[in-house]
Formats: sequence, C-alpha cells, structure tokens
Amino acid sequence: MLRLNQIYFRKLFLLFFIVVIVVSASGYYLISKIETSNYETMLKNMISQFEIIYAKSQNIDKVIKKIHRQTDIRVTIVDLDGNVIYESNRNIDGMDNHINRPEIVKSRVNVFGYSVRHSVSIDANLLYVAKKTDKFYIRMAYPLENIKKKFLRFWIYAILMFSSTMILSLWIAFKMNVKISRDLDKIRDGLDSIIAKKYDTIFDKAQCCKEFDIIVKQINVVSKKLEKRNILKTKHTKMLKELNKQQGDIISAISHEFKNPVAAIMGYAQSVREDSDLSIDIRDKFLDKVIQNAQKISYMIDRLSMAIKLESDSFVPNITSFDINLVLNDVKDMLLQKYKNRDISIEVESLKIRADIVMFENLFVNLIENALKYSEDEVTVKIEKGFLKVIDKGIGIREDDIKNLTKRFFRVDALSWDNSIGVGLYIVKYILKLHKIDLKVKSKVGVGSEFSFNINVLKI
Repeated sequence: MLRLNQIYFRKLFLLFFIVVIVVSASGYYLISKIETSNYETMLKNMISQFEIIYAKSQNIDKVIKKIHRQTDIRVTIVDLDGNVIYESNRNIDGMDNHINRPEIVKSRVNVFGYSVRHSVSIDANLLYVAKKTDKFYIRMAYPLENIKKKFLRFWIYAILMFSSTMILSLWIAFKMNVKISRDLDKIRDGLDSIIAKKYDTIFDKAQCCKEFDIIVKQINVVSKKLEKRNILKTKHTKMLKELNKQQGDIISAISHEFKNPVAAIMGYAQSVREDSDLSIDIRDKFLDKVIQNAQKISYMIDRLSMAIKLESDSFVPNITSFDINLVLNDVKDMLLQKYKNRDISIEVESLKIRADIVMFENLFVNLIENALKYSEDEVTVKIEKGFLKVIDKGIGIREDDIKNLTKRFFRVDALSWDNSIGVGLYIVKYILKLHKIDLKVKSKVGVGSEFSFNINVLKI
C-alpha cells in the first residue's frame, strides 16, 4: 500500500474514534435533552386532551388504565389537598400525599409543572408533567427507560450508518490506491526508461487523475525530446569522428604537400650556397627549381586562403563583362606549363558573360586541373545545351562519394595518394553559388567524369 494511503487510513481511523467518542458524549446529552423536551411536549398535549375526556367520561379509572396500556404513560389524578384520587399503575390505598411533589408545586405557579425523578411507589425513573385545574391536579409520567431505549436504537442506527460510510470510504480509498499505484508504476517505469536511455518507450494514458495523466504525457514529451537529442548527439559524435579523421588526413596531406617543395627549396639553396664552383647554368637551374617550388607553396596557400574566405558573408563577387573563351585559353596555357605532354581541348567559341573574372579563372583552373590529375587522356571543355562541361576519361568517382565531393577538405579514399587537400571542388561549388548557379556532377567508375553548370544564366 502507498505510504500516502497508509497515512490516510490511520488518520481516518483516528478521526473515526475521536468522532465516535465526542459524538457519543455530546450526543447522549443533547439528544436526551431533546427527547426529554419532546416527551414533555407530548405529555402536556395529552393532559390537555385528557381534560376534555375527563369532563365527558363516567369511568375515569378505566380511561386512565387504558391510556397506560396503550402508551405506557402513568396517569395520576390528585385533589387540591394532595390526595390521590385515581392512579393508572397501582392501587391508591396507602399512597402518600402528593401536595409537595415538585411537579405539583410548580404547576401551582405555572400552567404546567415538570420534574425528572425516581418514583418510590413504582420503583422507576419517570418524567413528570402536572397541570392544576379548578378541582384537581392532572399528572402524567413517562418512564425514562423507554426514552433511553429509543435513544439507544437511534444511536445504533447512527453508528451503523456512520460505519457504512466509513467502509464505503475505505473501499473507495482502496480502489483509488490501486489506480494510483498503477499510474505511479507507469511514472516510475517511464523515469527508469529515461535513465536507461530507452527513449522510444510510449506510455498509456493515466487512469487515476488528470494530474498523473499530465505527468505521464510530460514524460512522453521529455522522452521524445531526449530521443531526438540522443539521435542528434549520435550524429554529431559521428560527424566529429569523421571530421577528426578528415582533419588528420588533411594535416597529413598538407604536411606532405608542403614537405616536398620545402625540402626541394632547402636542398637547391644549400647546394648553391655550399658549392661555389657551380656553373652559371647549373646555378640558374637550381634557382629556377627554388622559384617553382616556392610558387607551388604559394599556390597551395592561396587555395586554402580562398576556401576560408569564401565562407565569409562579406565576400562579394566583382561582376564585370568578359569573354569566357579568352579566360579558358589563358587557363589552358598556364596548366600546360605544369602538365607537359597533356592535351586540353577547348571547344568553346567566343561568348561574353557577366561574372567575377578572377573567381571564374580560379574556377576553371580547379575544374580542369582536377580532370588532369585523375585522367591520362585528353580533357575536354565544351558548351552543350546551355551547359559548360569539363569532361575527362579518368578513373571515375563512386556514386556514394559524389554527394561529398564539394565538401571542404573532402578527399575520395581511392585518390588519397595524390595528397590533395580537398578544397578545389569546394571552391568551384562556392564560386558558382555566389553566382546563383549549381554544379552538376556525373561520373562512372572506370569510364570518367563530367562536371557542368548552366552558362546561359551568365550570358549577356
């Protein structure tokens, strides 16, 4: 049983016994007074009626004995000198003079006289009421024992009713206890599930009361919120692990990318410094190597810097008009210096667009160089059905990796040998985004890849 209900039952029983004692003590006194007053009124009315009967009756003794048989009321007629003339309960011979009886004395002053006392003549406690007439006193008495019996019956009925009420209350309390216990079990199970991180558990509506139902609903709401938070936490944890792995790979790639040109610069510079007998041609060749590797480092720094700057909301394109054919051929000439013995086919005629020329030059460098890195055949740039396309016949890209290609620092595992830092296509996507254009990627492993975007949007 619930601790709350145990306290309730104990208090209820204690209250019951206190009420019984108080009501018994006060009730006996009050009800006896009320009953006595009621019987006084009854006797007074019967005396008034008896006066009428006395005047008409020829056999008073018979009348008063009949009254006694039917009502258990004692009737006594006393003359003005106090002598008993008629008595319903016994023979009048030898009865004492009644002139000084309390009720007789009081009736001489008031209309009616009352007294409660023990009658020696019939050995019983009686309630007396007397009235003085012109010729005699009429006195009627009712046994107090009868009053007590009626009062006892009334009190037994009251106790039974009170006990029935108490039993009903206890039964209702027991039923409530069962429902409360069931609902509290639900609440406890709900909290246990939350503690155990079983957030998908759903609980039925509470049966006991509205307040518990509100608590159960709140537990369900909290459970759902915690479930969503746990899902997000799992996703974030997974993302952080992937990000940490990517960052480790990126740091490794950057370190490797910078390590080679730095080592080359240090080697050539040290050779020039330490060997004073180097010919002018060899010295110039070494210095050219130093410059080339320094330019490579500068190029990588520029790409990282642009990838970071592109995420700034303040980075706004400088829109101008230019011929896209000229930009593509400039990019081709620049890349062929780095990728000798490769072929880049520009199949784009003169076409004027409005865009940021510096950004688009960077965009074409990244797209075409990306194609050169991962293919050995010719790289083609052309416009077809309003889309500018950069096409290669390289190793291709898996379908699962295509959606991640344009993420910053993302590198396809199969291509990690290249030590790319994974910002080229991210830069391409962001430049196109600033010009409100989307990058499209199509690829098939072992066949090649196609990167394209809608050029008609920028046409003048």
